[in-house]
Amino acid sequence: MAKPAAGFIFDFDGVVVDSLSTHLRAWESASIALFGMPLVNPSRLIGYSTTSIGMLLAREAGDPARAPELVRLKREALESQKDSVEALPGTKDLFEKLAVNNLPWGIASNANRAFITQTLATLGLDVPLVVSVEDVRNPKPAPDVFLLCATRLGISHLDHKRTIVFEDSVHGIHAAVKAGMFAVGLTTQHSAVVLRKAGAQLTCESLADVVAGNWLHEPPI
Repeated sequence: MAKPAAGFIFDFDGVVVDSLSTHLRAWESASIALFGMPLVNPSRLIGYSTTSIGMLLAREAGDPARAPELVRLKREALESQKDSVEALPGTKDLFEKLAVNNLPWGIASNANRAFITQTLATLGLDVPLVVSVEDVRNPKPAPDVFLLCATRLGISHLDHKRTIVFEDSVHGIHAAVKAGMFAVGLTTQHSAVVLRKAGAQLTCESLADVVAGNWLHEPPI
């Protein structure tokens, strides 16, 4: 019989909620307002932290000093659109099952805490632990958010291999691998081939597959 998972850690955007288009609209709105520039190849921004994207876009606009202003405008635009974000398939069901089974679990994301907590509240999702980009020195692809989340969940470093991380971005998969955890790639943004190349040990379409596969009691590790 397989050993139970030590814990479950979820990225937020593209794993728990369908928010990519909302984020990209907010970045486009902010970039046009500040620099008069629409986004070019927006898919390249997936997985990076807000601060990193702000600096990248400000440098490309030739005015890196205005990166904090761009980030502020993006967050204001995102706030006005937060009600358009929806939970991805399987999220509510899986979270309820995790709570009932009293298993260690939480969210670890490059998103800012305000967006995560406000969105969870809007969707009526109760999550016991949220680790955001503000909680660590280095965002993904560094492993810091996952390591801190595991520590706060009471998971020993000896059990990282039995800690299942759900990610949709290449940078997130890299972070999970660096943390020594079992990386599962969700194909909401990238193909299974891309995610496996990044280091995902398994891939699935959504958290509904986790519920259907009874991973809480029979984890694939």
